[in-house]
Amino acid sequence: MRALAITGFLGTGKTTLTVALATALSARGARVAIIENERGGIGVDGAYLETNGLTVREIRAGCVCCELVLPLMQTVILLRETFTPDWLLLEASGVANADTLRATLAQPGIDDIAWLFLAALDAARFERLWGERHGLGLLIRPQVAQADLLVLTKIERLTEEDLLATAERVQDLRPDVPLLPFIPDDAACVDEILAAL
Repeated sequence: MRALAITGFLGTGKTTLTVALATALSARGARVAIIENERGGIGVDGAYLETNGLTVREIRAGCVCCELVLPLMQTVILLRETFTPDWLLLEASGVANADTLRATLAQPGIDDIAWLFLAALDAARFERLWGERHGLGLLIRPQVAQADLLVLTKIERLTEEDLLATAERVQDLRPDVPLLPFIPDDAACVDEILAAL
């Protein structure tokens, strides 16, 4: 089973990216399961994912990186044993700490799964969020640090010049990790992301 944790701040486009990746993998014949972590008590994204014909398990009312470690472990084990997916996608809460999430996914019982981490970064808000030293930046920095792949979202909101500057800034932070664009409904972008994984 291949496993991918998708991190990114609120409103970055994680759900849109998750749907695109899961749909492309399913079209290739892969069995895909998604764990959707909603911070609130009411799930919104899980229902949206299910309307796209995807197998989804929601974990709500907390964050899987810290408050909901046991439910996450139980869900991973259940999906692995009963659904036997080829790919397991975990869409983390928009406020999940990637350092803590990585440690959670190394817990006994699920520590044999080699998780890849994809950090979705909102290109239009990146500089503002990254520069926030005492709040939001503290969430985004671990996402970038833990990433095996960086994906810029919302790129259509920037001029070409601003996009190139943002991409250069992000690549300077992690020159050892691929940086790819994501445009919803662009199959070539999705294929490139999957190839990098």
